[in-house]
Amino acid sequence: MISLVEQIVNGLQEQFNSLENSYQNTIVKEIYKPLPKGHYPKVIVQEINNSERTDRSTASGERTTALGYQITCYTRDTEEYDYVDGVKYMADLVNDYMTTNFKVQRVGDYAIVPYISDNTVMTCNVRYNCVYDKETQLIYTN
Repeated sequence: MISLVEQIVNGLQEQFNSLENSYQNTIVKEIYKPLPKGHYPKVIVQEINNSERTDRSTASGERTTALGYQITCYTRDTEEYDYVDGVKYMADLVNDYMTTNFKVQRVGDYAIVPYISDNTVMTCNVRYNCVYDKETQLIYTN
């Protein structure tokens, strides 16, 4: 079994740290790691699929892993953006990072909704799928 969560978290954290605006202090964490309560902006990475499979298209039966990730961005109003534009800005940064560095396929459009327990916070869910080939260590889309 392979997981890209740690690489995604570390890479996204570097992306946000390199910014020179209000989003520079964004915390990026895996969903099950502790987070400071009430800290915004933040990004949560969750692995939603990690299943091994045998590719039937080759005689050798290549071993691959189907991977799926959901990344949720949270923000309040900042100096640069209101919370709707801010969460779109964050999601665009995440999407650029994921498609450039991991060559994953985004599933659907951004799902932007207010945070259920605090209506001053906006959230955006973005999902990605890919297949990891264990033999070649390449990532490709379905």
